[in-house]
Amino acid sequence: MSWKHTFLIVTGCALTGMVLGGLFGFASGKVTPDFFRHIIPWQDVEPVGVATFFGATSGVVLGGGLGCFSILIEFVLKWRKKEHAAGPR
Repeated sequence: MSWKHTFLIVTGCALTGMVLGGLFGFASGKVTPDFFRHIIPWQDVEPVGVATFFGATSGVVLGGGLGCFSILIEFVLKWRKKEHAAGPR
C-alpha cells in the first residue's frame, strides 16, 4: 500500500466524518437549542453554530481514527495472507 493511498483513505474518512458530524450537530442544534445554551458558557454564541462546530470537530477526529483503523486492519490482513502463502515452517 502506497503512502498516497493511505493518505487518501484517512483524509476521505476524516472529511466524511466532518460532514456527518456537522450535519448531526446542525440538526441537534436546531431541534434542541436550549440544551446547548446550558452547555456553552458564552451567551452571545449561537447554539446551532456551536453544535455544528463541535459535531464537525468530533467527526474529523472519529472519522480519521476510523480511517487509521481501517489501514491497520488492511495491513494485518495482508501480512497474515503473506504469512499463510509462504506455507508452514
